[in-house]
Amino acid sequence: MNRTHLITGVAGQDGVLLARLLRSRGDHVVGTVLPGRGQPPLAPYLDGVDLVPLDIRDRDGFASLVERVRPHAVHNLAAVSSVGDSWAEPELTEAVNHTAVCDMLDVLRDVRERTGQAPCFIQASSAEIFGPAESGPVDEDTELAPANPYGEAKAGAHLAVARARSEGMAATNLVLFGHTSPLHDPRFVLRSITHQAAEVALGRRPEVTLRDPSTRRDWGAAADFVRAFAAAVDGTPDDYVIATGELHALTEMTGWALAALGLSVTPPGNSGEPPRQTDVSGVTSCAVRATEVLGWQPKIPLAEVIAGMARVDLRRLESGVEEDPSYLDEDPG
Repeated sequence: MNRTHLITGVAGQDGVLLARLLRSRGDHVVGTVLPGRGQPPLAPYLDGVDLVPLDIRDRDGFASLVERVRPHAVHNLAAVSSVGDSWAEPELTEAVNHTAVCDMLDVLRDVRERTGQAPCFIQASSAEIFGPAESGPVDEDTELAPANPYGEAKAGAHLAVARARSEGMAATNLVLFGHTSPLHDPRFVLRSITHQAAEVALGRRPEVTLRDPSTRRDWGAAADFVRAFAAAVDGTPDDYVIATGELHALTEMTGWALAALGLSVTPPGNSGEPPRQTDVSGVTSCAVRATEVLGWQPKIPLAEVIAGMARVDLRRLESGVEEDPSYLDEDPG
């Protein structure tokens, strides 16, 4: 039986990839986009998805949408997604990343009380809830110790989802570590690397430069990570760390991007930008629960993802076409 999924923030990287995955399985997808913004930049990838303007801070609007759509699952991917932006706009970050989640859960509680059942709720939680976590690999039982406004808001939402689950709701947190694809916003470091590598290939800049080339993190393929959302729909509601368990340095990934474009592999230069506040590096992960319970595990090597992103960014610069569905042909997912 085809099912209906409601994806908030469907026009972001993860929303697009999840919507395409669910559509490929024959399911119906309704996705929210911010009102008043016009056509989302990633709209070319959302063929067959019903787009609905909604700010998730609008509790009544969300309630009306749930009543109309009657989804089998709600995947909450809408968020202020940048740690850096959260320092500049802490109140907005709290409202979107925490308070709105509590309101959505309240709406689903009301649905359950009226009808006896409610959609399952799957929250895009974040590794930022753990902060530096220097004591060892983090898992679902690691103490929450966020170190920035983004992490604090995500931690609040994480706890709200856990409380809802303790009340009998089908509510799941997917604690996402870093992940990327050709659709990643170029403000984020991995897409910045591949874009700069493409510029080097075209002679538009001499080298790739980064704020801190030594940064090491657990990054994976976004196409892998969205499979966890699909698995969670039918899985046991719980908290699940979604990560690769492998650390890679920005210097290493710069080499992958340059090599993919046939360029000499040279270390990235230092951009001279000041260090970010509470920038977290070197946090390791353990995703055993997701493997054992959801049957999820990462499959796509990060090196292949970075290489594909570099080739797509070169195509973007050469063609002047920023987004085209054919670009996902370069994504190993």
